[in-house]
Amino acid sequence: MDLAAIRTFCRAVETGNLTAAAKALHITKSVASRRIQMLEDDLGVRLLARTTKGVAPTDQGMMFYERGQRILDDLEDAAQAVKCTDDNLVGTLRITAPRSFADLFLGAPLMDFIAKHPDLKFEMNLTDERVDIIGGGYDLGLRITRDLDDTSLIARKLAEMRSHLVASPDYIAKHGAPEKPEDLKDHESIFYSNVEAAKHWRFGTGTETEGVRVKGRLTTNSGQMQLEAALAGLAIANLPRFYVYEGLESGRLVEVLADFPRAPTTLYALYPERRLLPLKVRALIDHLADCFSKDCNACNL
Repeated sequence: MDLAAIRTFCRAVETGNLTAAAKALHITKSVASRRIQMLEDDLGVRLLARTTKGVAPTDQGMMFYERGQRILDDLEDAAQAVKCTDDNLVGTLRITAPRSFADLFLGAPLMDFIAKHPDLKFEMNLTDERVDIIGGGYDLGLRITRDLDDTSLIARKLAEMRSHLVASPDYIAKHGAPEKPEDLKDHESIFYSNVEAAKHWRFGTGTETEGVRVKGRLTTNSGQMQLEAALAGLAIANLPRFYVYEGLESGRLVEVLADFPRAPTTLYALYPERRLLPLKVRALIDHLADCFSKDCNACNL
């Protein structure tokens, strides 16, 4: 069987769309469709069914995908084992990371890694949307969260990140400052739409935590927009330190409920479970872990 056809089929299953699969493989949609048709003809079964949103695997297609993807992973691992050494990484790394965090902190560590490995290619997807790492065909994803809920991925902790409740001096002058967590019920807050528990802010650490349900008019998937709303005096925001440290230093923001401890969020490196982690992925994760462990406080994580 044609490996290119198997690879095209697997990417179509992951993306749920022939156009997206073709784009990821740098081929035309007609070529992708022809490859899959040839594969179905070779096997004598229908692998993909058309849906209103794109394509979905049939029962036989899902069975073939699960085994076919393992074969492709094994071939990739074999190729990397032959071609790669610690000093000579080759191939392509597909990475996704939160845009705001990447813009502020990922550039320098990543550029250093790129400079050290001239034979590696990189495809970066920076977005504050929650990304399907496996479905998108990514080798590595960076995610900032308190609770990991995706058991299909392997996670490595890179750094703990402080977060703060902040408001502008104008907001405090107009509405007063909450003195205890339950006072937040009487204040306007901003919600982050990519987090399911965005309307429940938790205080305390370990098993001793208290949740407070907050309310507000603005929900957004942009940390920058949350910051702008806080600076404009519209509401209290719950943001990682890297968003707010300049505002706190300049006095444009003040921290509220600073005496009530809160568990930190964590920066994780996430990657699909495989029997052998490709050397290029392990090398990048090690590099990022080393960079972030050295000066998290200095870089205001």
